[in-house]
Amino acid sequence: MIKKITLVAALAAGLAVFSLATAGCEPEEEEPEVDEEALVAINDYVEEMTALLPGVKIDLQGWSKDPHSEDDMPFEYDEERRQWLREHREDIEAVRDRHLDTEFPAAEEIETWDVIIVRGDREWELDGGKWLTALDRLEDLVGEVTDVIAMILEEDGELDMDQSERVLELIEEIEPEIEAVRSVIFSP
Repeated sequence: MIKKITLVAALAAGLAVFSLATAGCEPEEEEPEVDEEALVAINDYVEEMTALLPGVKIDLQGWSKDPHSEDDMPFEYDEERRQWLREHREDIEAVRDRHLDTEFPAAEEIETWDVIIVRGDREWELDGGKWLTALDRLEDLVGEVTDVIAMILEEDGELDMDQSERVLELIEEIEPEIEAVRSVIFSP
């Protein structure tokens, strides 16, 4: 009988020591796994969309006005320019359709990313929250571009002063927004 008690007491003492030893050790949080295909999907989408938008800016700036008028506003877009804008809108939609499919990660996934990226001899930390903010900025810009093109087409190129001001604001936003997005996605 003494042997059993000693064994039970030794087991109890061992468990007490083990639980005390592990009490201060919290399990390490597992870093979220970053799917390489998801990174490539974002990279390709941003690369292609940001390369497309400067061409839209050029055609948005191509309004025509009576050469004898004192100012350039309100804007008028001829049929040829409206056709180019239609083609830009189709190109934007094609890029979205091609990239924003099942390979493109969900916002919740992107937000959890915190990994080290290595490109050539450069190395930096990828902050998923910052990437998500940059992608949101790009989507806002793309949305405004397609909305403005739709407005120009609906008005048959004959804009009023408020609409012309909206186009001017967009023209001024395109390049700085592209640079801001690219600086987060492509630079350390």
